Amino acid sequence: MSQDSLYCEDLFNYHRNPTREVKVGNKTIGGNSPIQIQSMTTTNSMDAEATAKQVMSIMDAGADIVRITTQGRSEAHMLEHVKRIIRKKGYDGPLVADIHFNPNAAKVAASNVEKVRINPGNFSGGAKKFKLDYSNEQYNEELDLAKEKLSSFLDVCKQYNTAIRVGTNHGSLSDRIMSRFGDTPQGMVEACMEYLRMCETLDFKDIVLSIKASNTRIMVHTVRLLVAAMKKENMNYPLHLGVTEAGSEDEGRIKSAVGSGALLVDGLGDTIRVSLTEDPEKEVPVASKLVNYVTARSNHGTIASVDKADFTPFEYNRRHTHSVLNIGGENTPVVIESAHTSYSAKKGLKADYLFINYPTDIKNHYQKYLIPYSAWKMANTSNNTIPVFDPEEFIATPELPKNCFLSIEYPELNEQIITKLKNNSNVVILLSSAHINRPVEQRALIFKLIEQGLTHPVVINNQYQESEAEDFQIKSAADAGILFLDGLADGLYLENDGQLSPSEILNTAFGILQSSRVRFTKTEFISCPGCGRTLFDLQETTKQVKERTSHLKGLKVAVMGCVVNGVGEMADADYGYIGSGPETVSLFKKRELIRRNLPREEAVEELIKLIKEHGDWVDAPSK
Repeated sequence: MSQDSLYCEDLFNYHRNPTREVKVGNKTIGGNSPIQIQSMTTTNSMDAEATAKQVMSIMDAGADIVRITTQGRSEAHMLEHVKRIIRKKGYDGPLVADIHFNPNAAKVAASNVEKVRINPGNFSGGAKKFKLDYSNEQYNEELDLAKEKLSSFLDVCKQYNTAIRVGTNHGSLSDRIMSRFGDTPQGMVEACMEYLRMCETLDFKDIVLSIKASNTRIMVHTVRLLVAAMKKENMNYPLHLGVTEAGSEDEGRIKSAVGSGALLVDGLGDTIRVSLTEDPEKEVPVASKLVNYVTARSNHGTIASVDKADFTPFEYNRRHTHSVLNIGGENTPVVIESAHTSYSAKKGLKADYLFINYPTDIKNHYQKYLIPYSAWKMANTSNNTIPVFDPEEFIATPELPKNCFLSIEYPELNEQIITKLKNNSNVVILLSSAHINRPVEQRALIFKLIEQGLTHPVVINNQYQESEAEDFQIKSAADAGILFLDGLADGLYLENDGQLSPSEILNTAFGILQSSRVRFTKTEFISCPGCGRTLFDLQETTKQVKERTSHLKGLKVAVMGCVVNGVGEMADADYGYIGSGPETVSLFKKRELIRRNLPREEAVEELIKLIKEHGDWVDAPSK
């Protein structure tokens, strides 16, 4: 990798990315401080009692910092009352105002809370006009206007020692940025960098940054690009991490762990929020588990580095591999599952391969089986059984079977194995790791294959000992997600020695592949967690939409609480269900408004009609 591609301290050994310290009330973000956990209220921000009650509940759940929707000046003034209530109750955690479109509200908020979040996409330019033909003069005029509004806001921040977060979201870039960069990672990064440069010119450095998207691939690659851009300009501001609109239940946890976990693995991130379409208190333990799991890798045993791997950290490029069986090449990543006696009765998703230990576990001739080489030699070696070698067997076997797997860890890779792989193309690498920094050690082996010109496909094989589904989802997604987001892996085999059902393990594997955007097996839901702007029961509505549309494999459906951010933040969705007023909903195809201000009780049926009208509907399979 070139110096320009460096986005973290060390690709092979865990270190937190060094950032400047930013004081936010009684907390410190960045530097050597622990990663701070955040969440956001969902109450009406004009109801100070209800908002304060929820703030305290979120802090009781373990949050370090709580953000509050602040639509206008009235809500900004109300923050003072919220803060007074919680301080009287003995809660001293910082509050953050969430501002869109309203610099005047931002100034009021800066006098009442410890931090203010602003969005460069709408802080100074107001609502989008979709003007994309800016001359240099017009571009600079708008930049000057942004600096003028920012300057007066920062004057208040300096007066009250208030920090800010410059938070860019995919889909909410300004017309000015869109005119030069489009809706791209480069545009998102430049939106942040423009504001950083203006802040530094105005002698203000109490800044936290974030770049978020519901698309994990875009989110991860763009945050890396931002860090690299800051390094080029000798900046080191702390980062807030989060996948926007991650969803609810299993998929929300998996998607957040895939996206934010991939950045944490490389030492990026100083504060984090896991956005779930659930009560905000439920976000906090998920974020804490994710952070604790990754940061426990500090001071781990050294992983041997690889110098010459061709790796593109800022965009998706799948590693070039040849196809073995249906693995690698142009094939979608496969899923392997440990065989269970209940398998024949299972419904739903099916693994591509079953791993068995004995020939007697073979149940039918239609299923493809993996079996240890020692047992395979005793089996009837039909076309549906593929042997799995350990490194010693692999080296000792003079002539390999037609197709086989090599189960290996990075420290076991030696010159004999590399030479044998160069002479045998019919091998799939089944890559496991016993290292505490598992994904980085696995990445190192894949880099070694690239360095040696070996194009054998790689299946990730990770083992766990978890008895809670949430813990298993968070850990396995944080470990495997980064390898699929970077196009380095061709399959996934998860094992668990704990109290989880086979379906929980299998569904997690498929969920990781979907959240990593490499294999879609169900509808993808982009649902926001809700905030004070939400105008209907978001959790119940999301549940209703899921019940009716979850069988539409590969389709992306957004359920958003309000129009302020909804249209921009559903940038990736095929269809959008967005709150437009109290108990009213508007429906979108891509970003085009199709049905306006429908009564909420009719909106789900109208959404289904809209999907049918555009030819994207299929009937759900009979149960």
